[in-house]
Amino acid sequence: MYRLNMGGPKLAPQNDTLGRTWENDKKYLHVNGSAASVSVIPSIIKYIESVTPEIAPNWVYATAQTMGNANVANLDFNITWVLPVDPDFTYFVRAHFCDIVSTSLNTLVFNLFINSENAYPDIDLSTLIGNLDVPVYKDFVCNSSDNLSTLTVSIGPDSVADYQNAVLNGLEILKISNEARSLDGLTSVENFVLFPSKKTTKPGLVIGCVLAGLVAIVGLLLCYCFLVAKRSKTGNQKSSWLPLPLHGNSLTMTKVSTFSQKSGTASCISLASCNLGRTFMQEQDKGLVVEEWWMKLKMMVKMGGCRWCGMKKRWVVI
Repeated sequence: MYRLNMGGPKLAPQNDTLGRTWENDKKYLHVNGSAASVSVIPSIIKYIESVTPEIAPNWVYATAQTMGNANVANLDFNITWVLPVDPDFTYFVRAHFCDIVSTSLNTLVFNLFINSENAYPDIDLSTLIGNLDVPVYKDFVCNSSDNLSTLTVSIGPDSVADYQNAVLNGLEILKISNEARSLDGLTSVENFVLFPSKKTTKPGLVIGCVLAGLVAIVGLLLCYCFLVAKRSKTGNQKSSWLPLPLHGNSLTMTKVSTFSQKSGTASCISLASCNLGRTFMQEQDKGLVVEEWWMKLKMMVKMGGCRWCGMKKRWVVI
């Protein structure tokens, strides 16, 4: 990876809004005498909406390499930079331009070459941006030169230009990952990293669990409804004991169970009080039914009371 500040000093991260480092280009020049450095005050660089300091700091656009005295008979030559690269990869190339050498518009026309190919012919910065001291950049994608371990970038004047000159302010070269998505070789990093396998959920298992849960819920609801209905039925049953007042004459009796219509007698009525017992027997001899006797019994004990005797296990009317 290369970031070159053409014709200017090395720029540390604190001089770049994105913390990048830009190095001087001199050691990559193919012929040192072929280029002449120029510079202006960085504050005169006029950024536009499409080119901001995040693209490159004004220190990059305030310096440039132009055509110098190469001590050759033919002044129509190129300035070339040779950069070592890995031949097995493709590269992203960004060239930065800013016309800080011209004194008027439409006087600077030149070509940009990458690996001896004319990548951008007839560059007229005045036409591109319409003013001087305004930065612009162009992007390219290329391979190494003829499968060699170098990548070359050159600028040279256009053959029809009246003013023989060319300018380049900055250069960025970045490696692009190969088909294996690697920046170091032909083997993908996925072959060395164990990724957790994705667990596939079987639809049948999920459906079975859902149905089992629904069946369990329905079963619980049915059990709950059954218990509620049973409790409600038990609570609605009336006791077979007849209510007795709490004051009056003494009477002891057991629970009424059955009654025979033919004999007119109660099969499970026991009276311990002799007075009420005789009354019951007398009324029984007269053929009165048990219901009529109970009505008279209620009247007789209306002013009395009752309690349960635990030892005798019977109701006692007092």
